[in-house]
Amino acid sequence: MPLARFSVLLSLALPMTLPQGARAQTAGEKPGAATGPQDRPSPAEAQPGDEIVVTARRYGEARVAAETEFGEDEIASHGADSIQDLLARLTPFIGNSGSDDEPVLLINGRPADGDRSILSYPAEALNRLAVLKPDAAAQYGYPPGRRVVNLVLKQHFASLNLDAGMTAATAGGQYGGDLSAGRVTIDGPTRWNVQARISRDSALRKSARSLPAAAGIFDGTGYVTAPGGGEIDPALSQLAGRPVGLAAIPPGAASQAPTLADFAGTADRTHPVDPDAYETLLPSKRSILLSAGVTRPLGAFSASLSFNATSIGSNGLRGLPMASIEIPAGSPWSPFGNAVLLVRPFAGERALRNDNSSQTLGTSLTLTGRIADWQVTLSGSYGRNWTDSLIERGIDARSVQQLVAAGDPAFNPYGPWSTRFLLAGRNRAKGDNLSARLNVIKTAIDLPAGPLTANFSINASRNSLESRNGDLSGNLVVTDRASGRIDGQLSLNVPLSRRGKDGAGPLGDLALNLVAGGQSLSGGSLQKRFGAGLTWTPHPVLQLRGTLEDVEAAPSPEQLDGPVVTTINRIYDYARQEAVDAIWILGGNPNLGRGRRQSRALTAMARPLADQTLTLNFGYSEQVAKGGVAPFPELTPAIEAAFPERVTRDAGGHLVSVDARAINLARDTSAELTSGIALLLPRRGKATPAGASADPMRWSISLNYRRRLKSELLTRAGIPPIDQLGPDSGQSRDFVSLQATAGKRGIGATLNGNWSGSARLRNAGPGGAYRFAPSSILNLSLFVEPEHILPGAAKTPWLKNVKLSLDIRNLFDGYRRATLEDGSIPAGYTRYQIDPLGRTVRLSIRKRF
Repeated sequence: MPLARFSVLLSLALPMTLPQGARAQTAGEKPGAATGPQDRPSPAEAQPGDEIVVTARRYGEARVAAETEFGEDEIASHGADSIQDLLARLTPFIGNSGSDDEPVLLINGRPADGDRSILSYPAEALNRLAVLKPDAAAQYGYPPGRRVVNLVLKQHFASLNLDAGMTAATAGGQYGGDLSAGRVTIDGPTRWNVQARISRDSALRKSARSLPAAAGIFDGTGYVTAPGGGEIDPALSQLAGRPVGLAAIPPGAASQAPTLADFAGTADRTHPVDPDAYETLLPSKRSILLSAGVTRPLGAFSASLSFNATSIGSNGLRGLPMASIEIPAGSPWSPFGNAVLLVRPFAGERALRNDNSSQTLGTSLTLTGRIADWQVTLSGSYGRNWTDSLIERGIDARSVQQLVAAGDPAFNPYGPWSTRFLLAGRNRAKGDNLSARLNVIKTAIDLPAGPLTANFSINASRNSLESRNGDLSGNLVVTDRASGRIDGQLSLNVPLSRRGKDGAGPLGDLALNLVAGGQSLSGGSLQKRFGAGLTWTPHPVLQLRGTLEDVEAAPSPEQLDGPVVTTINRIYDYARQEAVDAIWILGGNPNLGRGRRQSRALTAMARPLADQTLTLNFGYSEQVAKGGVAPFPELTPAIEAAFPERVTRDAGGHLVSVDARAINLARDTSAELTSGIALLLPRRGKATPAGASADPMRWSISLNYRRRLKSELLTRAGIPPIDQLGPDSGQSRDFVSLQATAGKRGIGATLNGNWSGSARLRNAGPGGAYRFAPSSILNLSLFVEPEHILPGAAKTPWLKNVKLSLDIRNLFDGYRRATLEDGSIPAGYTRYQIDPLGRTVRLSIRKRF
């Protein structure tokens, strides 16, 4: 076929064919900027040798343009092992409008609903990562302000990863390690992965740190003494040949009643032990995780099926339990003529336990595709979980004393004791969650400034919980609850003006987002939700956004029916000025009520260099919640006075337990200012100078500042509000976060950290006000890939695709220092009472096949 004829036929078949000298549309151009039909050559005008350039949508492109993109080399310069790790490192450059919500994820431009397995893919599987413009969330059916990240995978990729790592505290006392393996294969629209990981961390015992000694006498065997001190029994002293005020339990006493001669042989003997060796500052931890997923075309849809299973556990020690029992004269187990005091551990050197374990199984299925003009996503998931929590508080000495006082010959006070004499609470629960989500998107009408997009989503879920909670007194509470929820939302994205469009005028890009929705719980009324967002870009270097939201909020199923978990939390008790290991109760609270939340936010983003090199962010947000649900605050004297029923103390005033489950507040008011600066070098879009490296060192730095303007809690009507930023709070107003990176393919470093301002706490106790100095924590991460930096390493098989990483947490071993008015350090605020672990170092190696 002659070339001229072929050119004519091809120009007829491809409506986007451009004449010679035209160029392909670039990523930064708007679709409407392409050359119009009047500029195309007619078939008769086509000449032999004409260059034919076809423009098409980039592979994996989302419906909304990208605000920031990171290519393969930029991704490699961060040294992330997985996509999840990469997202964490890029958080300062993703932003989320002051929200703590995770970004919405797209995979190749499509929602990743339910497909969390993508987070375990190696970062090398990405072709690019795009952060979409702020109005993208509404177009994908999510609340205004959520950021959307598009993960564009390579079209063909296969990898087997093996990872091993070891972690240690530089002060000693705790060590850990982990092993993982993962297989990922991508073949166009089809991909599958399998990931497995196992990890374990040893417990950190109090004996590994320099801490104040525990009060009391701790003996590994037990002994008898006179109740008021002095001589136990004159007959024993005569037999021993000296006055005896203490005698260890004889070896044979566990099987038969001991004699005076047996005690004479153990006179003045003890078996003291270090109580800190039987108490942990941090429990041992273990975890096993397994996940698998597959995605492939299914007709006009793309189907994703995933499965995950986890098993997580921790084991802590609460100290050596000791009991003091009076054995009366005449007891079948006492050879003495007087009453004696028996002091003994529960069972030798067996410590009190605090064990927690949880197991989960889950699966999800997602279908994404088009039906006529509708973009449809349908997903469903099912999960099942089991939890088991055990906490032992001490010995039931009262029951033991009653048996001994009754002279029960069957009960040997020197022998092994039944576990029924342990004060223990156990909580077991199992739950199910079944959920489904439908999301449909359609262009409703074409406006002069662009298409008006309608987005409708509906979610339905059902949760059930069966629990058996036993308290320290042996009382058992059985719970069997089920609840359902339906949530729907309709959003409209209305473009009002667009720069460069006819009739747009000087307004630039202006878009309005309207959201209306509601949810209904089982047996409850409809709770409505309304929101609006306005995004305005008057100039390419400036973007402004404002949001309003009014929500009638109800507690989540987890907040209502979550399994109760009882653990130990080391906190500071201001009432007694001491650090204590208190029982900490977490989980669902079925007594929670509904509330209403109103929020407003204004944000501004400026890029004065007209590219992504320098980004400035500013924001203001405020929120008022009435009757809403909130986490239990830090236990300050003001909070304890407001929630006395949540705090339990013993007869001596010592803090025993805190019910830290979620609470309802009469009103919670907060406001804050945020600002940030992010710098990426070298500048993007600039031509590489002659002689410069094709893979230059990349630098980035982000600095974010947050100032809390207001944080006020009204716990109950008629009670004065609590100013959480006032002198009675001990909380900081100012916070700074920093992240700096330098790297290229093969080598790099990341420094990140946080700084919090000073604070003051009055009326904390007899010692006066507490002054908290500013504190900072810095972390350093380094990585190196020998094949990219060592000559000839790429030809060495065992060095190919190998990465070595060093991570140092709390680089300068910092902690929050506290002093009293006279400059002294209050009890409970020494270095390792504040942060027992301190600096840790992790060394890991990764091999990719």
